[in-house]
Amino acid sequence: MLRDDAAFFASRYEHAVQEPDEYWKTWVAQADPGETKALFCAEEGDHWLGVVGGFARVDRREVQLISMWVSSEARGRGVAKALIRALAEWSRERGSTAIVLFVQEANTPARALYERAGFRPTGDRAPIGGGRRGFKLVLAAQVDELLLDSGDPSDAKRDRARA
Repeated sequence: MLRDDAAFFASRYEHAVQEPDEYWKTWVAQADPGETKALFCAEEGDHWLGVVGGFARVDRREVQLISMWVSSEARGRGVAKALIRALAEWSRERGSTAIVLFVQEANTPARALYERAGFRPTGDRAPIGGGRRGFKLVLAAQVDELLLDSGDPSDAKRDRARA
């Protein structure tokens, strides 16, 4: 994910692999109860099709979507939509009413996906940072609007088994 699509993630593969395994196990373990963060994965057999994470922002009414990734062979199959829906359901369960995300301005496919899902630009824009050129946009959607579609989120499951 970070290696294949590195240009569109805030995190860098080189930095992520320097973290000890315990760091990632702790992150997943903290996401498991779903109190302040969650991690969802879409699977087909033993193959991961995609992942998305989310965490509660300071304003409890908001959740931030992070680390959306869908494998190239699963794109166009509704995986991203199921992952977004799973995050929206978790957000609603915890009493949040909005989901926000950052997307790089140059990442046209991701921007289109998020807009099809119901996210809209807030008008906020900031430099990507980390010595890279470009800008990231803030998009937001109301949880209820993301849940209007009756899509089946059964492919997106909280990843409990891989902690």
